[in-house]
Amino acid sequence: MERHNGTPSGVNPQLKLFQRMKKSKPAAASGQAEGLSWTLDAAGTLTLSGAGAADGMLGAPWDPEKVTSLVIRDGVTGVGLLAFYGHRNLKSVQIPESVTQIGGCAFQDCAALERVELPDSVTFIGGSAFQGCVRLQSVRIPAGVTQIGGWAFRDCHSLSGAELPDGLTEIGDFTFAFCRSLTEVRIPDGVTQIGNSAFAFCEGLSGVQLPHGLTEIGDFTFAFCKNLRGIRIPDSVASIGEFAFQFCERLYHVTVPDSVARIGDWAFTHCANLKSVSVPAGAEIGMGAFDRHTALLRR
Repeated sequence: MERHNGTPSGVNPQLKLFQRMKKSKPAAASGQAEGLSWTLDAAGTLTLSGAGAADGMLGAPWDPEKVTSLVIRDGVTGVGLLAFYGHRNLKSVQIPESVTQIGGCAFQDCAALERVELPDSVTFIGGSAFQGCVRLQSVRIPAGVTQIGGWAFRDCHSLSGAELPDGLTEIGDFTFAFCRSLTEVRIPDGVTQIGNSAFAFCEGLSGVQLPHGLTEIGDFTFAFCKNLRGIRIPDSVASIGEFAFQFCERLYHVTVPDSVARIGDWAFTHCANLKSVSVPAGAEIGMGAFDRHTALLRR
């Protein structure tokens, strides 16, 4: 075979170079952001390291569309506001014990996110932190979290289980609204306030254990929970908000304790299976609080 400059005849040197480049993996992107170092490899793994909190208010310096997994190294202290907002291909997240807070909208609209492990070091979950994570299946709230921000898990349609810690005191507005796959939830005794629409449109919710320290059930709190069958309201509750149980179509049993002073307007309307309810003699009953077919028994 004839050779020319050490190359077999008939082989284009530029073609060979192109083939070698095609086989090699592209170099990882990297940089600095808010004092943290980041790398995004060819497989889509974004790694953050350093000291401080990840913040997304100024926009991500990497390409969000290419991120499929997130690894946060020990030393990073927080996941800040809007940090990974709209990373729609992000499927898994690893968060170290050094992280203490998950900021508002931190993982909002991460539509592919299926699992996330929150370490025990986390004490704060901000509003809308996981809103719109439609594939997120379960979540365990760490023991140190006392408040869950409003809208934190709204529209997590695949969320079937939520483990709430005993130290929790407040569940914000719309926190679990539209979590259609959520079937049961135990709310710890330390919770004194459940926000408006906190569990609204949880269509699969069939059982709820309300805490003994609860003082108020907010407006629309369990509205449109069409599979909710029975509810025992603890004797610490003073008021039931407007539309609180509206369109709970399968609700057939409600226990209203003597502590309840007011039942809000339209609180139990469109509860087709609610045949009778015993209410305190002195309780104020709002306009249209019960359907006409529901017999009220004053005691």
